Amino acid sequence: MSLEGKFKHIKPETAFLIIGLIYGIGFLLATPALQVPDEYEHFYRALYVSEGYVLPEKVGNMSGVYIPENVQFTASEISREWFMFIKDREDKLNFLPLLDVQFNSQNRIFEDISRIAVITYSPIPYIVSAFAITLGKLLNLSPLVLIYIGRLANLLIWVFLTYQAIKITPVHKWIFFMVALIPMTIFEAASLSADSLILGLSFLIIAVFFKFAFDNVKTKINKKDIYVLSILLLLLALSKQIYFILLFLIFLIPSEKFGGRKNRFIAGGFLFLVIVLISGGWNILVKDLYVPIVPQVSISGQIAYILGDPLRFPYALLKTLIYRGLSYQLLFVGNFWLDVPLPQWWIGAYILSMIPVALIDKSNVLISRMQKIVSAVTFVIISLFVALFVYVSWTVVGQNIIDGIQGRYFIPILPLLFLLLFKKWNFDKYKNKIVLTILNNSNRVIVTYTIIYLSISVLIFVASYYI
Repeated sequence: MSLEGKFKHIKPETAFLIIGLIYGIGFLLATPALQVPDEYEHFYRALYVSEGYVLPEKVGNMSGVYIPENVQFTASEISREWFMFIKDREDKLNFLPLLDVQFNSQNRIFEDISRIAVITYSPIPYIVSAFAITLGKLLNLSPLVLIYIGRLANLLIWVFLTYQAIKITPVHKWIFFMVALIPMTIFEAASLSADSLILGLSFLIIAVFFKFAFDNVKTKINKKDIYVLSILLLLLALSKQIYFILLFLIFLIPSEKFGGRKNRFIAGGFLFLVIVLISGGWNILVKDLYVPIVPQVSISGQIAYILGDPLRFPYALLKTLIYRGLSYQLLFVGNFWLDVPLPQWWIGAYILSMIPVALIDKSNVLISRMQKIVSAVTFVIISLFVALFVYVSWTVVGQNIIDGIQGRYFIPILPLLFLLLFKKWNFDKYKNKIVLTILNNSNRVIVTYTIIYLSISVLIFVASYYI
């Protein structure tokens, strides 16, 4: 087969592997160190995990970690405020001498990481980057280089998990491909953020549920399958608990594959029990580490406020969507750091382009209306709980606008929404040459379009930072 023929019939997982690595490394290098949301806190936590510490520490009204002074010095020299507002390109290269700073584990100081302690991540999302940082310390690399090594490790595990997800799913492979290559997805994946592992695990879990539900070859769900799901869901719940609601996707799987409805409920109950017991145990372990970002924020106070006025949260959610709208809430494509935006029409074009991709899916599967409803309801429930979590843990008590909610929180579950558009077509009946040409070249069109879109997005991104 010629090169053109291979490109025409390229598999989505292969295309993702190539493009994801190339643009992932591009974003990794183009994004200045610690310029991803909360990245310096994630760096400190990964560094702490690399030294064998499981929990942050509580000091006064702060939750944080003890880090070497030269690490703190490096972070302060490349802080967000320092970088974003320097206009002279030569001045932006002043961080290069930091490459000569030697890592020294002595002379430690306490650093507040309360922003991520609000969520109190377990060590799970930091294990991969912590391992890479450990290797870097053995080579006596500078703290600045450790940041990029940790990013690279996160990028590689994200690429691996997402590659497996695209390969496994029997439906909407190209939707997974496009969602994974949203610029904001890559931006987060190629960082030290816990979102990197969360994105990869979420995609893989959704793909596994899709395989169990829609793959005609998979006629029986056995104990091994349940154990695999329990491990994946547990890893995700210990990374960010709200996404464990993906367990609800068990109702996508026909009950006969479990041997009856009773067995499906037993399997679902087992998964739920495992997740609740272990993640609940973690919550008990870290409950004293919670520190509100501002004094007016109170989880118990906000919950009491909602219980006293049950319509308050729906009102706040609706008002947030109306007054802040898509430009702030649902930017699946970007803003980077919320300060480096892509044009809104550019964002909308990419999201809308997924609709025809979903519609022309050629997967040989049958999806019932009820299965589509389960997928959509799961998306809505998780979205509402994400908004509720942010309202309770980040928003001032009684405020009518939800502070802190961002579009990137919805990327891990976005493939669920497009399942509504799936329709099994008999493409053989189409004789129109234009239609046949589009269908026969759809792989090539999607890959080409995505590459062009990403290339222009990277240029916009680089220009915003460096020009």
